[in-house]
Amino acid sequence: MNKIKLEDITLNHLKILKAVDDCGSFSKAAQKLGYSQALISKKVKQTEDYFGVILLNRSPGSICLTNKGKKLISQTLNVVETVENLREEFHATFSAEGEDLILGATSLILEVWLKQYLQRFQLCFPGRNIKEIVVQNSSFSSTSQLLDMDLLLNSFPGYKDEHHCTRLTTHKMLLFSFGTYKYFNEHSLIKINDIDLADIVLLHEIHQELSKNVFLMNKLSGIKILDSYQDVLKYASENQRLTILPDFCQADIISQNQVVTLTIQDVNEYGIYIHVPRFSELLISAEGLVRSFRLEQNNLASLPNVNLILGNYSSKEDNVLRIGIQSDSIGQFIAGYGTKYIFDLQRSSSSLEQPIFKNIGINRNFELKVLPFSSGEEMNRQMKREELDICILDDISLLNNGSQFFNDLTFGSKLIGIASYNILGQDVNIVLHKDSAINTVQELKEKRISTLFGSNAHRFIITLFDLYNMDVSKDCRLVNEDPRRASRSLANKTIDAYVCCHTFASILETYAFVRKLPPSETDSLRIPSIRGIVCRSQFIKENPKIVVAYLHDLLVANYWFNSSPIKATDLLTKVIDVRKSQVNQFFNPVFGNRIDPTLKPQWSWLLKTLNRRLEGKYGISLFDVDFWIDDYLLRLVYNLLNLDYHFHQVSFASEFSSSYFIEEQFSRHMKVLYDNYDLPLQDEDISHTSISSISQ
Repeated sequence: MNKIKLEDITLNHLKILKAVDDCGSFSKAAQKLGYSQALISKKVKQTEDYFGVILLNRSPGSICLTNKGKKLISQTLNVVETVENLREEFHATFSAEGEDLILGATSLILEVWLKQYLQRFQLCFPGRNIKEIVVQNSSFSSTSQLLDMDLLLNSFPGYKDEHHCTRLTTHKMLLFSFGTYKYFNEHSLIKINDIDLADIVLLHEIHQELSKNVFLMNKLSGIKILDSYQDVLKYASENQRLTILPDFCQADIISQNQVVTLTIQDVNEYGIYIHVPRFSELLISAEGLVRSFRLEQNNLASLPNVNLILGNYSSKEDNVLRIGIQSDSIGQFIAGYGTKYIFDLQRSSSSLEQPIFKNIGINRNFELKVLPFSSGEEMNRQMKREELDICILDDISLLNNGSQFFNDLTFGSKLIGIASYNILGQDVNIVLHKDSAINTVQELKEKRISTLFGSNAHRFIITLFDLYNMDVSKDCRLVNEDPRRASRSLANKTIDAYVCCHTFASILETYAFVRKLPPSETDSLRIPSIRGIVCRSQFIKENPKIVVAYLHDLLVANYWFNSSPIKATDLLTKVIDVRKSQVNQFFNPVFGNRIDPTLKPQWSWLLKTLNRRLEGKYGISLFDVDFWIDDYLLRLVYNLLNLDYHFHQVSFASEFSSSYFIEEQFSRHMKVLYDNYDLPLQDEDISHTSISSISQ
């Protein structure tokens, strides 16, 4: 019996064994690794003792691996290299922890605007010490004016070619009167030409902004200009003068002075832009910051304190969250029924103290309902009527939702997370009757093809026809059928082909009358697919704590499923009419399906590309996808749970390690889940779906 146990063998034992073979001697290996020769010999002996074989041939003048030693190294060296590479990657990823983030901004932005949003910057750049510096010139048109800073906030869209520039917010210009009321008798709006500029004192930054208008340059030449915001307020107050400032200054000024304000309707609005060096890892964090500003300015995101957002928000609050899910989509399974299961167990359990975490109180004083629908189109109609609060939709239905809710530069819905995705872009198959003569994509022309409208399979057949220079709306007859109806149609030969996800295609293939179109015909088309989670914007504003609770339990449900998919599937199939084999096959890593709620940059690019290609079809119109995406609440949940959102936003891992979720925290949830292993859900709480019905 070996005295050495598995836990005594480390990766370093394997590294040492490889070094001895490479160097041909113990002494040279010791010199290479910086160890003593005695330690090298000891580690080699321990390895041989554990495996019970000779791993090195020791001959005078030469030491090399035996055949068994070569086999050991060949099968384990990649593990050592992977661990070392990951260490370097993780070190690079987290090297910014605790470092200063130099944020440059004009004095007005630092003194007034940033105070309102500093909490959001800290949220989107976790672990960084934000150091603020005042910059004097808002345009930075010459390279001689460049400063050593990580980010720049100013009111100018052009900075440097090698910097990425994005608008964060836009503010109206207001006329502030400190005693001169002659403009305020009959007007709620005013034009710049109606103002006697002799009554005006301006901040230097605002003078620069107004001077962008060539028609105002001459008029502004003789007015009083001061460099300090506080000096402007003091001078205007003491001399009863007027000044012009962006609307974000209004609350600050009113709190200190007696003033009256009017909106100036014919001057440029004050845009606040963020500049980030291109090819910088800050781009990922900055993208999240930009998205966080997509919510309207008067919502919960503008509150300065995280605890206020969750604990003291006094808006209207409903006692029910209605989630729409497409009944035949396994990809929406965990974000719908899985999250509902987690929610009900945690709400009914006395094992969890509230709040679970010191800095977050998850309020579950509401009912979560999952409602199945036959199509994404039907869900979007229900959301339009405010009969659904959250919808989980495949990508065409997602774009249809964005198109319907886009109105005059605002959105009535927001894409707040991802239910699942397929990064490989090979999760769709074309199924034929076994007697079909069709063997190529071109032979599908003028045929009757069935798919579920709004699904990823629908998008797939549209794009596939386009790839072969065909138009699906003209060159075939496309019909809308769910899996059950399509399987009957295929059996009865009333359709020529059915386009569906790989899981359904595999189930159908088990029947003698079905075969797949050869994969070689569709291998050239590999477009990732996503199932997104959209929420009504009004519901977010009125019920932020409910949305936070849903996203929190979504994270728990995802981790729960990834950590033990067979056990989780077994639990869910006790209360939901779905076959275990279908769920397990769908989420088999080899097929590329993942559950990960983060809104990755790739999803923005995918949706924007599809939006352009499908414009004018299937109820899809062109809209601002980046404006529609908003992961602020999701980032908030990650931050409050001490999870690294930025790390997972760029990760496509097939499974999550303990770095994804703090094990000590999650173990408390696991205890609740498995202590209640046989706890059924009430029939009225969860509507049964017919995912498995196609084979009945």
